[in-house]
Amino acid sequence: MIRFKKITLVIKNSSWWKEKKYRKESAAYLASHRKQGWRFIKKEMVNNKFPNKDTRSFCTYYLKKRPRHKARSN
Repeated sequence: MIRFKKITLVIKNSSWWKEKKYRKESAAYLASHRKQGWRFIKKEMVNNKFPNKDTRSFCTYYLKKRPRHKARSN
């Protein structure tokens, strides 16, 4: 049975140094999930419906993971 996961991460910011920081954190988080066996399906931008002072942009990532089968011993 395939398991699915949906995560939302920061991908952009108006400040260049904050964008670099957020992208680095998001990349590290995705890399750790990849090492655990999660695989990328698709990515969607999250639309900000309400105007606010927050200049971050978010993206939703969809991941999947197949369970590992245990080796049979004879």
